[in-house]
Amino acid sequence: MKQLILAAALAMFALSSNAGVTTIDNPFQSNTVLKESVEVDHPLFAKGAGGAQCKGLPSTCGQMANCEQAKQALECGNKRLDRDKDGVPCESICPGG
Repeated sequence: MKQLILAAALAMFALSSNAGVTTIDNPFQSNTVLKESVEVDHPLFAKGAGGAQCKGLPSTCGQMANCEQAKQALECGNKRLDRDKDGVPCESICPGG
């Protein structure tokens, strides 16, 4: 008997106008456009990244063949190669730039 009353109460609640489902705006589930730009610190999203000269470049200093390759990777947006942010990538192979 208790189960029948509970089921009837739940059914009435579900059908009532006060039980409407509301949603929260979520840009991932709608066509909402961001109103301001978002900066992403990742080589794939860096300005100037891409193009034929950036494809296939090594991603770490240990993988670089020479200083020129490291400089090219830095220009393509791989900021991790310049840990002290002095503009010189892979200082173990590019001492002083």
